[in-house]
Amino acid sequence: MAPDLKASARANADVLLWQAPFRIAVAVVAGGVAYLLQQASLLAGAGSGLLVAVGAYVAFVLGLRAVLRRTGTAGPWVVGGVILADLTLVFASTVLTAPAGRYERILILAFVVLQLAESYFGGNYAAIGLAAVVIGYVGTLGVLLHVGWNIDWPDAIWSLALFTVAFASFIARYGGSRRRLQHIAELFDDAEEGDFSTPYDLAADRNADAITRLGQAYNRVRMQLASMVLTDPLTECLNRRGLDQALAREIARSARAGSELSLLAIDVDHFKEVNDTYGHMVGDAVLREFGSLLTQTARAGDIVARTGGEEFSMLLPDTDPAGAYRAAVRLCDTIRAHEFMIGQRRLHLTVSVGVVSATGMSTDAAGTHMRVRADEALYAAKRGGRDRARVWNADTPGELLATSTSAARPHLV
Repeated sequence: MAPDLKASARANADVLLWQAPFRIAVAVVAGGVAYLLQQASLLAGAGSGLLVAVGAYVAFVLGLRAVLRRTGTAGPWVVGGVILADLTLVFASTVLTAPAGRYERILILAFVVLQLAESYFGGNYAAIGLAAVVIGYVGTLGVLLHVGWNIDWPDAIWSLALFTVAFASFIARYGGSRRRLQHIAELFDDAEEGDFSTPYDLAADRNADAITRLGQAYNRVRMQLASMVLTDPLTECLNRRGLDQALAREIARSARAGSELSLLAIDVDHFKEVNDTYGHMVGDAVLREFGSLLTQTARAGDIVARTGGEEFSMLLPDTDPAGAYRAAVRLCDTIRAHEFMIGQRRLHLTVSVGVVSATGMSTDAAGTHMRVRADEALYAAKRGGRDRARVWNADTPGELLATSTSAARPHLV
């Protein structure tokens, strides 16, 4: 059985197990009340047949519960069998308690059964149940008419036709609402994973109802949620999750276009000394300014993210290794020349940068490979003396392309 079918079968079993006590309670209470009314001559029938029908139904539900507890799954045939058992009880109890020829209550009770089937198991099961009601109703009336019961056949068929049209309309309407709600649920599932790329499609929604308003509300908060989930609150750059999504998106675009994509892994040299010497509030201020400086240095279309304490990344679409290396050199020069202000004093920093480039990648692990290789090049730059960039390549990982060998530590001027 496919994974989706197994999950559906387990969910069906959970629902049926949860419903079992209620099915038994409804059958026993309704059957008991009907039996007492029969004994008081307020309801047609003798009562013994009704007790047999209720007892058989309760035995069926108890047996089904025992099986479901053992197997933990309920396939389509099991669900269909339960719906047919519910309808059989409806038909039997009505025939055994209704006055001769007054069987419209079958359709009323069947509507309740089919509505529950639609709510818990979907429109396909409700449609099958509707077909069973139509066939069963016609068959029951035919048998009773054959044995001589007085039945207004045209009126009964007209009632059945109205019931069929009404419930078919209900399935179509309710099924559409279920699909729309399911779509919104899927959007929230994506949002839980940090994916806010898909809005609720209001153009395809022609209904002006509560579900439409829910979709509109989701669209209003979508960008706010995206900012909260995907953005680093200190620097206002993307966070790691935001970078992962951007990297996956750019890798897919690179694979389609056959273009090159580069990634810079950036680490502020000796940043721990900034926190230890000047405190974490100063360190946060420096990181905030550093993130702003990276954003200003980046080209239009480049993506900046903070992926750790003092670790940043820059994603460069449509950039070959030579262009990525030039960007890394420019970044090192910019940071080295920049003066970070601490009160009235100026702090100088340097960065180490790892560079990796790729063309037309399409594997699921492509993003992980790029991050790993960029980190390898970054650590090679740090081992080589810091304040420099190194480019990863397949032959010599972390091949040295140094911008400086000063290895300067943070210092105040």
